[in-house]
Amino acid sequence: MRRYKFDPRITVGFECSCIRCKRSIHFAEMAFYFSKERSLYCEAEECIRAASREFSAPVFDEENNASM
Repeated sequence: MRRYKFDPRITVGFECSCIRCKRSIHFAEMAFYFSKERSLYCEAEECIRAASREFSAPVFDEENNASM
């Protein structure tokens, strides 16, 4: 899978929970982190869709060289 400059996919380094569904996210699991909003989403389908909406605009800009 292609990686982007501000790709929110991370491997979690500590126990935490999803901001959307409140599911526990354990050490070494994949998650989506947005530093600007300080929000962390788990890999559940509905949470991934929410995270995807957050990330789609910057990806579009980067792919089309329209980022600032």
